[in-house]
Amino acid sequence: MIQTVLGPIKEEDLGVCLPHEHIWCDQNYGPRFEVMGSTRNPSGFMKLDNFDLVASELRHFKEAGGGALVEVTCNGWGRDLDMLARLSEAAEVHIISTSGFYIEPHIPYFVDDFSVEQLADYITAEVQDGVGDSKRRCGVFKSAIHRARVESVELKVLQAVAIAQKRTGAAITTHTTGGRRMEVPGGTVGVHQLQILKEAGVDPTRFIVGHVDERPDIDVLTSLADEGCFIQFDVIGKEHYLLDETRAELVHALIQRGYVDHLMISHDRNRDYEMKYGGSTGYCHIFETFLPRLRKLGVTEDQIHTIMVTNPARALSIS
Repeated sequence: MIQTVLGPIKEEDLGVCLPHEHIWCDQNYGPRFEVMGSTRNPSGFMKLDNFDLVASELRHFKEAGGGALVEVTCNGWGRDLDMLARLSEAAEVHIISTSGFYIEPHIPYFVDDFSVEQLADYITAEVQDGVGDSKRRCGVFKSAIHRARVESVELKVLQAVAIAQKRTGAAITTHTTGGRRMEVPGGTVGVHQLQILKEAGVDPTRFIVGHVDERPDIDVLTSLADEGCFIQFDVIGKEHYLLDETRAELVHALIQRGYVDHLMISHDRNRDYEMKYGGSTGYCHIFETFLPRLRKLGVTEDQIHTIMVTNPARALSIS
Protein backbone atom coordinates (compact mmCIF):
# COMPACT_ATOMS: atom_id res chain seq x y z
CA MET A 1 0.00 0.00 0.00
CA ILE A 2 1.12 3.56 -0.80
CA GLN A 3 -0.44 6.40 1.19
CA THR A 4 -1.47 9.41 -0.93
CA VAL A 5 -3.29 12.56 0.17
CA LEU A 6 -6.49 11.09 -1.30
CA GLY A 7 -6.05 7.75 0.45
CA PRO A 8 -4.16 4.50 -0.01
CA ILE A 9 -3.44 3.04 -3.43
CA LYS A 10 -1.88 -0.20 -4.62
CA GLU A 11 1.79 -0.19 -5.64
CA GLU A 12 0.87 -1.10 -9.21
CA ASP A 13 -1.34 2.01 -9.47
CA LEU A 14 1.43 4.52 -8.70
CA GLY A 15 2.79 4.83 -12.25
CA VAL A 16 5.75 6.97 -13.24
CA CYS A 17 6.78 8.79 -10.07
CA LEU A 18 8.95 11.81 -9.29
CA PRO A 19 10.05 11.06 -5.71
CA HIS A 20 11.39 14.49 -4.69
CA GLU A 21 9.42 17.55 -5.76
CA HIS A 22 7.68 20.58 -4.27
CA ILE A 23 4.15 21.48 -5.28
CA TRP A 24 2.87 23.90 -2.63
CA CYS A 25 5.40 25.70 -0.41
CA ASP A 26 6.59 29.05 0.90
CA GLN A 27 10.03 29.28 2.43
CA ASN A 28 9.14 32.65 3.93
CA TYR A 29 7.22 30.78 6.64
CA GLY A 30 10.47 29.41 8.04
CA PRO A 31 10.52 30.50 11.69
CA ARG A 32 14.26 30.59 12.37
CA PHE A 33 15.67 33.11 9.93
CA GLU A 34 18.51 33.94 12.32
CA VAL A 35 20.19 30.67 11.30
CA MET A 36 19.41 31.02 7.59
CA GLY A 37 22.48 33.11 6.83
CA SER A 38 22.79 36.83 6.27
CA THR A 39 23.47 36.43 2.54
CA ARG A 40 20.07 34.86 1.79
CA ASN A 41 17.65 37.17 0.00
CA PRO A 42 13.99 36.30 0.72
CA SER A 43 13.06 37.27 -2.83
CA GLY A 44 14.81 34.10 -3.97
CA PHE A 45 13.17 31.77 -1.47
CA MET A 46 11.35 28.63 -2.59
CA LYS A 47 7.69 29.41 -3.22
CA LEU A 48 4.82 27.82 -5.17
CA ASP A 49 1.41 29.13 -4.17
CA ASN A 50 -0.77 29.71 -7.24
CA PHE A 51 -3.37 26.94 -7.54
CA ASP A 52 -4.19 27.39 -11.22
CA LEU A 53 -0.55 27.59 -12.30
CA VAL A 54 0.54 24.61 -10.22
CA ALA A 55 -2.45 22.57 -11.42
CA SER A 56 -1.52 23.34 -15.02
CA GLU A 57 2.04 22.22 -14.33
CA LEU A 58 0.80 18.94 -12.87
CA ARG A 59 -1.41 18.41 -15.93
CA HIS A 60 1.63 18.84 -18.19
CA PHE A 61 3.35 16.16 -16.11
CA LYS A 62 0.39 13.80 -16.50
CA GLU A 63 0.18 14.42 -20.26
CA ALA A 64 3.88 13.56 -20.55
CA GLY A 65 3.24 10.18 -18.91
CA GLY A 66 3.53 11.01 -15.21
CA GLY A 67 1.49 9.32 -12.54
CA ALA A 68 2.66 10.49 -9.12
CA LEU A 69 4.87 12.93 -7.22
CA VAL A 70 6.23 12.94 -3.69
CA GLU A 71 5.69 16.43 -2.25
CA VAL A 72 8.60 16.83 0.17
CA THR A 73 7.51 20.14 1.74
CA CYS A 74 7.32 19.55 5.49
CA ASN A 75 5.56 21.14 8.43
CA GLY A 76 7.19 24.53 8.96
CA TRP A 77 7.10 26.15 5.52
CA GLY A 78 3.69 25.86 4.00
CA ARG A 79 2.78 22.19 3.87
CA ASP A 80 -0.98 21.96 3.14
CA LEU A 81 -2.41 18.47 2.65
CA ASP A 82 -5.89 19.80 1.83
CA MET A 83 -4.45 21.94 -0.95
CA LEU A 84 -2.47 18.96 -2.22
CA ALA A 85 -5.68 16.92 -2.27
CA ARG A 86 -7.39 19.61 -4.38
CA LEU A 87 -4.43 19.68 -6.77
CA SER A 88 -4.36 15.88 -6.96
CA GLU A 89 -8.02 15.80 -7.93
CA ALA A 90 -7.67 18.67 -10.42
CA ALA A 91 -4.69 17.18 -12.25
CA GLU A 92 -5.55 13.50 -11.73
CA VAL A 93 -2.12 12.61 -10.39
CA HIS A 94 -1.21 10.87 -7.15
CA ILE A 95 0.50 13.05 -4.52
CA ILE A 96 2.32 11.65 -1.49
CA SER A 97 2.83 14.13 1.35
CA THR A 98 5.70 14.21 3.82
CA SER A 99 6.00 14.12 7.60
CA GLY A 100 9.16 15.03 9.47
CA PHE A 101 10.96 18.34 9.08
CA TYR A 102 13.23 20.30 6.75
CA ILE A 103 16.47 22.09 7.70
CA GLU A 104 16.82 23.95 11.00
CA PRO A 105 15.61 27.38 9.77
CA HIS A 106 12.25 25.75 8.93
CA ILE A 107 11.78 23.57 12.00
CA PRO A 108 8.90 24.87 14.17
CA TYR A 109 9.89 26.05 17.63
CA PHE A 110 7.71 23.46 19.37
CA VAL A 111 10.24 20.83 18.31
CA ASP A 112 12.70 22.34 20.83
CA ASP A 113 10.33 21.55 23.70
CA PHE A 114 9.51 17.99 22.61
CA SER A 115 11.58 15.01 23.67
CA VAL A 116 12.71 12.66 20.91
CA GLU A 117 9.98 10.22 21.95
CA GLN A 118 7.29 12.94 21.94
CA LEU A 119 8.42 14.07 18.52
CA ALA A 120 8.31 10.50 17.27
CA ASP A 121 4.73 10.23 18.56
CA TYR A 122 3.83 13.44 16.74
CA ILE A 123 5.10 12.38 13.33
CA THR A 124 3.94 8.79 13.74
CA ALA A 125 0.41 10.15 14.10
CA GLU A 126 0.78 12.10 10.83
CA VAL A 127 1.29 8.81 8.99
CA GLN A 128 -1.04 6.56 10.96
CA ASP A 129 -3.88 8.94 11.91
CA GLY A 130 -3.60 11.97 9.65
CA VAL A 131 -3.03 15.72 9.81
CA GLY A 132 -5.51 18.44 10.84
CA ASP A 133 -9.28 18.25 10.75
CA SER A 134 -9.36 16.40 7.43
CA LYS A 135 -7.01 13.70 8.77
CA ARG A 136 -5.17 13.32 5.47
CA ARG A 137 -2.20 11.05 5.98
CA CYS A 138 1.44 11.47 5.06
CA GLY A 139 3.20 8.66 3.24
CA VAL A 140 6.90 9.26 3.87
CA PHE A 141 9.21 10.81 6.48
CA LYS A 142 11.86 13.44 5.86
CA SER A 143 14.99 14.55 7.65
CA ALA A 144 17.33 17.31 6.50
CA ILE A 145 20.71 18.88 7.18
CA HIS A 146 21.65 22.56 7.50
CA ARG A 147 24.70 22.31 9.73
CA ALA A 148 28.07 20.76 8.98
CA ARG A 149 27.02 17.50 10.62
CA VAL A 150 23.80 15.92 11.83
CA GLU A 151 23.54 17.65 15.20
CA SER A 152 21.40 19.87 17.43
CA VAL A 153 17.70 20.03 16.56
CA GLU A 154 18.31 18.30 13.22
CA LEU A 155 19.74 15.30 15.08
CA LYS A 156 16.63 15.22 17.29
CA VAL A 157 14.46 15.12 14.18
CA LEU A 158 16.46 12.27 12.63
CA GLN A 159 16.31 10.28 15.86
CA ALA A 160 12.54 10.79 16.04
CA VAL A 161 12.16 9.85 12.37
CA ALA A 162 14.05 6.63 13.04
CA ILE A 163 11.61 5.67 15.79
CA ALA A 164 8.58 6.62 13.69
CA GLN A 165 9.90 4.70 10.69
CA LYS A 166 10.21 1.49 12.67
CA ARG A 167 6.67 1.95 14.02
CA THR A 168 5.02 2.64 10.66
CA GLY A 169 7.21 1.09 7.97
CA ALA A 170 7.13 4.33 5.94
CA ALA A 171 10.35 5.21 4.12
CA ILE A 172 12.71 8.03 5.07
CA THR A 173 13.79 10.55 2.43
CA THR A 174 16.51 13.08 3.11
CA HIS A 175 17.78 16.49 2.15
CA THR A 176 21.57 16.39 2.07
CA THR A 177 24.04 18.90 0.73
CA GLY A 178 26.81 19.42 -1.77
CA GLY A 179 28.15 22.59 -0.16
CA ARG A 180 31.94 22.67 0.08
CA ARG A 181 31.74 24.05 3.60
CA MET A 182 30.46 20.60 4.57
CA GLU A 183 33.38 18.29 3.94
CA VAL A 184 31.59 14.98 4.14
CA PRO A 185 32.35 11.77 2.22
CA GLY A 186 31.20 11.99 -1.36
CA GLY A 187 29.58 15.38 -0.85
CA THR A 188 26.52 13.87 0.82
CA VAL A 189 25.78 13.83 4.52
CA GLY A 190 23.64 10.78 3.73
CA VAL A 191 26.65 8.73 4.88
CA HIS A 192 26.32 10.20 8.37
CA GLN A 193 22.53 9.95 8.32
CA LEU A 194 22.73 6.26 7.43
CA GLN A 195 25.12 5.59 10.31
CA ILE A 196 22.68 7.18 12.79
CA LEU A 197 19.69 5.35 11.32
CA LYS A 198 21.44 1.97 11.38
CA GLU A 199 22.44 2.48 15.01
CA ALA A 200 18.75 3.15 15.73
CA GLY A 201 17.77 -0.10 14.04
CA VAL A 202 16.36 1.25 10.77
CA ASP A 203 16.57 -1.08 7.77
CA PRO A 204 18.75 0.69 5.14
CA THR A 205 16.33 -0.46 2.41
CA ARG A 206 13.86 2.06 3.88
CA PHE A 207 16.31 4.95 3.43
CA ILE A 208 16.26 7.21 0.35
CA VAL A 209 19.47 9.26 0.15
CA GLY A 210 18.56 12.57 -1.47
CA HIS A 211 20.53 15.12 -3.48
CA VAL A 212 23.35 12.70 -4.29
CA ASP A 213 23.89 14.47 -7.61
CA GLU A 214 24.96 17.80 -6.17
CA ARG A 215 28.54 16.68 -5.54
CA PRO A 216 28.71 12.97 -6.26
CA ASP A 217 31.39 10.39 -5.66
CA ILE A 218 30.50 7.15 -7.42
CA ASP A 219 32.38 5.02 -4.89
CA VAL A 220 30.37 6.53 -2.04
CA LEU A 221 27.15 6.05 -3.99
CA THR A 222 27.92 2.38 -4.65
CA SER A 223 28.74 1.87 -0.97
CA LEU A 224 25.35 3.32 0.00
CA ALA A 225 23.63 1.09 -2.55
CA ASP A 226 25.56 -1.90 -1.21
CA GLU A 227 24.01 -1.13 2.18
CA GLY A 228 20.59 -1.39 0.52
CA CYS A 229 19.74 2.32 0.29
CA PHE A 230 17.95 4.04 -2.58
CA ILE A 231 20.23 6.50 -4.39
CA GLN A 232 18.26 9.52 -5.56
CA PHE A 233 19.48 11.83 -8.32
CA ASP A 234 16.90 14.51 -7.58
CA VAL A 235 18.17 17.90 -8.69
CA ILE A 236 18.19 16.98 -12.37
CA GLY A 237 18.13 20.10 -14.51
CA LYS A 238 19.98 22.20 -11.92
CA GLU A 239 23.24 22.39 -13.81
CA HIS A 240 24.86 24.89 -11.44
CA TYR A 241 25.52 21.81 -9.28
CA LEU A 242 26.40 19.34 -12.03
CA LEU A 243 25.76 19.07 -15.75
CA ASP A 244 22.92 16.76 -16.73
CA GLU A 245 25.32 15.10 -19.17
CA THR A 246 27.48 14.07 -16.21
CA ARG A 247 24.45 12.98 -14.20
CA ALA A 248 23.35 10.75 -17.06
CA GLU A 249 26.81 9.22 -17.30
CA LEU A 250 26.79 8.51 -13.55
CA VAL A 251 23.35 6.90 -13.70
CA HIS A 252 24.49 4.78 -16.63
CA ALA A 253 27.68 3.79 -14.83
CA LEU A 254 25.70 2.74 -11.74
CA ILE A 255 23.38 0.69 -13.91
CA GLN A 256 26.41 -0.97 -15.55
CA ARG A 257 27.69 -1.84 -12.06
CA GLY A 258 24.41 -3.56 -11.23
CA TYR A 259 22.63 -0.91 -9.15
CA VAL A 260 19.54 -0.20 -11.25
CA ASP A 261 17.28 -1.46 -8.44
CA HIS A 262 18.59 1.30 -6.15
CA LEU A 263 18.21 4.33 -8.43
CA MET A 264 15.50 7.01 -8.52
CA ILE A 265 15.40 10.36 -10.33
CA SER A 266 13.59 13.67 -9.79
CA HIS A 267 13.98 17.47 -10.12
CA ASP A 268 13.29 19.16 -6.74
CA ARG A 269 11.25 21.89 -8.48
CA ASN A 270 10.32 24.65 -6.04
CA ARG A 271 10.23 28.05 -7.77
CA ASP A 272 8.10 29.66 -10.49
CA TYR A 273 11.00 30.21 -12.89
CA GLU A 274 11.66 26.44 -12.98
CA MET A 275 8.18 25.72 -14.32
CA LYS A 276 6.77 25.71 -17.83
CA TYR A 277 4.67 28.77 -17.01
CA GLY A 278 7.92 30.42 -15.94
CA GLY A 279 9.68 29.58 -19.21
CA SER A 280 11.47 26.39 -18.15
CA THR A 281 10.64 22.67 -18.33
CA GLY A 282 8.91 22.12 -14.98
CA TYR A 283 8.13 18.57 -13.94
CA CYS A 284 8.65 17.44 -17.56
CA HIS A 285 12.41 18.08 -17.78
CA ILE A 286 13.26 14.43 -17.18
CA PHE A 287 10.87 13.31 -19.93
CA GLU A 288 11.98 15.95 -22.42
CA THR A 289 15.71 16.14 -21.79
CA PHE A 290 17.15 13.61 -19.34
CA LEU A 291 15.63 10.34 -20.54
CA PRO A 292 16.82 11.00 -24.11
CA ARG A 293 20.34 11.36 -22.68
CA LEU A 294 20.02 8.02 -20.90
CA ARG A 295 18.71 6.31 -24.02
CA LYS A 296 21.65 7.60 -26.08
CA LEU A 297 23.98 6.02 -23.53
CA GLY A 298 22.24 2.68 -23.98
CA VAL A 299 19.90 2.64 -20.98
CA THR A 300 16.96 0.40 -21.91
CA GLU A 301 13.24 1.07 -21.54
CA ASP A 302 13.04 -1.73 -18.97
CA GLN A 303 15.77 -0.05 -16.92
CA ILE A 304 14.01 3.32 -17.16
CA HIS A 305 10.78 1.65 -16.02
CA THR A 306 12.62 0.20 -13.03
CA ILE A 307 14.03 3.60 -12.06
CA MET A 308 10.84 5.61 -12.54
CA VAL A 309 8.08 3.12 -11.69
CA THR A 310 9.24 -0.02 -9.90
CA ASN A 311 11.74 1.54 -7.50
CA PRO A 312 9.51 4.42 -6.29
CA ALA A 313 6.62 2.00 -5.74
CA ARG A 314 8.90 -0.27 -3.72
CA ALA A 315 10.36 2.62 -1.74
CA LEU A 316 6.99 4.20 -0.93
CA SER A 317 5.18 0.99 -0.06
CA ILE A 318 4.03 0.73 3.55
CA SER A 319 3.45 -2.85 4.65
